[in-house]
Amino acid sequence: MEKGREPLMIRFQKVFKSFSGHMVLNNLSFDIETNTVVSILGPSGIGKTTILRLISGAINPDFGVVEVTGKKIGYIFQDPRLLPWRTARDNVALGLIAEGKPKDESRRIAAGWMKKLDLEGFEDYYPGELSGGMMQRVSIGRALAIEPDILLMDEPFSNLNVELKKTLMTMLESIFEEYQTTVVYVTHDISEAVRISDKILSILPGSVTEEIQPDDFQKLMQNSCIDEYESDLTKKRKKEPMFTKKVTAI
Repeated sequence: MEKGREPLMIRFQKVFKSFSGHMVLNNLSFDIETNTVVSILGPSGIGKTTILRLISGAINPDFGVVEVTGKKIGYIFQDPRLLPWRTARDNVALGLIAEGKPKDESRRIAAGWMKKLDLEGFEDYYPGELSGGMMQRVSIGRALAIEPDILLMDEPFSNLNVELKKTLMTMLESIFEEYQTTVVYVTHDISEAVRISDKILSILPGSVTEEIQPDDFQKLMQNSCIDEYESDLTKKRKKEPMFTKKVTAI
């Protein structure tokens, strides 16, 4: 989707983060504008999930500044992380109840999201009675029900089969268009990033960020940190226009 320059929603300025003496993020800087869908790509261990945790406020940087404008943040994990003693509808309603909304109103809103995610009729099922794909849709509904300003997604489809992944991607594309949420999407699947993103941030060793337009497959293939995806890209290659990239060397 084509968008003009929007106000900033997220800014990292010279961010450092280490764990047990191991430097994960080293002087990392980038911006994410409001109402954009941004995918973060990079090799394992480069710090992609750490970036999401910093945005969410779950952890703080050792040095540098993380600025987040949005007040409400939804988080979708690799695994659904549902409460097994609560029904699907009550799992979706958790964030609403935590915000202080009345239980009846929260359950009504949750039922609406279950309908959007093609889960109508399963409101009173428990997680153990649902398939893996259905449980992941419940977790998506839980994150979206609060109408977040920012939606963080940490490889949410990595454990699903290809057909189910395509179905959920289509659902999410429609939801993103309708609600104009700022999305930060971590994935190892370059086809997912290309399909869903307004822009792709590739995190290179040394915490250099490269901003790439998602329709420029040639540049994505040339990126040294995602050579492992070349065969997947080759299958999807098509004629693409020239583009402008921004490299922040830090």
